[in-house]
Amino acid sequence: IGRATRRAGRVKTRLLGFNGPQAQSADPFAASGTPAAAAQSEFPVGWLAVVKGPGRGAAFTLFSGVAQIGRGQDQTIALDFGDNSISRENHAAVAYDGEQRKFYLGHGGKANLVRRNDRPVLSTEELKSGDLIRIGETTLRFVAFCDESFDWTEQRQGGMQHATVG
Repeated sequence: IGRATRRAGRVKTRLLGFNGPQAQSADPFAASGTPAAAAQSEFPVGWLAVVKGPGRGAAFTLFSGVAQIGRGQDQTIALDFGDNSISRENHAAVAYDGEQRKFYLGHGGKANLVRRNDRPVLSTEELKSGDLIRIGETTLRFVAFCDESFDWTEQRQGGMQHATVG
């Protein structure tokens, strides 16, 4: 009896080697013993850590520019831990402005509110280290690395903007 006789719903199939462009996992069929190319990453400017709700303990590194927050895998901060009150795309956004050396939190215009320190975020607000961001049942703690006293731009030489991780 084939699967066609069952009406169990949609079946997801995952093919190795056919991941989206954002996936950077190694080919499991590649010959072992070959050195992997050194990965490049931007300098971190801060972090978000889930301190309450589904996904507690997960942490995300923030980089200069805008980081979108949502449940979708294409989001910079993918909060796909079972909290369905978080929108798939752009529920909120955290931005770091290197010129002002400040962080900002914005609401993505979704139906469910974003709260900063238990107050609703209705427009773009400045984010301070230690602030709590609540989206649905998930609470994130923001930790700034760059601020008025330090920013990676003062350390760059010759226009380098990436660090080699090897």
